[in-house]
Amino acid sequence: MIKNPLQKSYDRCNAGDSRHKLDNLPDFPYMIDIEMTNTCNFRCLMCPTGNFSQERDKGFMSKDIFESVLDGIKGYGTPLRFIRWGEPLTHPHILEFLSAAKAQGHLLHINTNGSQMSDEMVDALLEVPLDSIKFSFQGVDRKSYKEMRNIDFFDELVSTMGRLIERRGKLRQPFVQASTTITYETKEQVREFRKLFENIADEVNVGRTVLEYVDLNAVRLRPDELAMLKPLKEQESVVRKHPECPEVFDKISINWDGTVTACCMDSENTMIIGDVREASIKEIWHSEKMNYFRDMLVDMRHDELPLCKTCYDTHGLGTPGLQDTD
Repeated sequence: MIKNPLQKSYDRCNAGDSRHKLDNLPDFPYMIDIEMTNTCNFRCLMCPTGNFSQERDKGFMSKDIFESVLDGIKGYGTPLRFIRWGEPLTHPHILEFLSAAKAQGHLLHINTNGSQMSDEMVDALLEVPLDSIKFSFQGVDRKSYKEMRNIDFFDELVSTMGRLIERRGKLRQPFVQASTTITYETKEQVREFRKLFENIADEVNVGRTVLEYVDLNAVRLRPDELAMLKPLKEQESVVRKHPECPEVFDKISINWDGTVTACCMDSENTMIIGDVREASIKEIWHSEKMNYFRDMLVDMRHDELPLCKTCYDTHGLGTPGLQDTD
């Protein structure tokens, strides 16, 4: 069975409680999330990019900014995750950026909606080589996927994963994951979803969809889309338990424009801690702003921070069985 090459980094991020992490803060992030773009070719109802509620400027990361990132992490071997608020594979230079990072010795992960995974793209990612890839689903079947993702692409996405596994053959990478979140779906439906990927994924993740933060007055949706989102929001089933935040103690997130945020869920630059065009990543990591957020979250003062007050343990990582998705 193929193992996740980034697992050691994930384990480091999840090890110990917040107080322990604060007292043993690493000199440099264990992991870095990079936003290639905050634009997307999908219009997912739960996403601020897809429902057009995101107000910050849209764009694609420039070569200069990406080179600044690579300069800032040179010698640290920090794994890079190409994720956040857009579809990374729509970036015109994504393969060039991945190859440059791999040449510098970094483990590479991508989250994708799978829409750009032509045979040519699959072969190019295998050639980089990409270490890990997560395909983002929603719901557990064609119906529930279409409700939230606002597009009928479930069957095509499953087929895409099958093609990737086939073309991967006996190679050891990339590690392939299927990831979804649910609202009203039953345990039996979840079991069928997991069964679907027995031969086309190395791992399946099922969590709960958080819609509490979605402001129905701020989204720009058609009447039929809004009519779909309203009942889904009412059926939200996440357990409202704040996690001990791993973000501020283990990793940072870099936006397409070079700004750096303390939170992976920061879509509106609410928790900006620096800019790679103005300071080194190490300086930002040890900045006063970052330490402020650490002090707040080590005391579990989530409700005093706008973003953190709607952040929950959506996958039951802190409490086994919490989300009841098995």
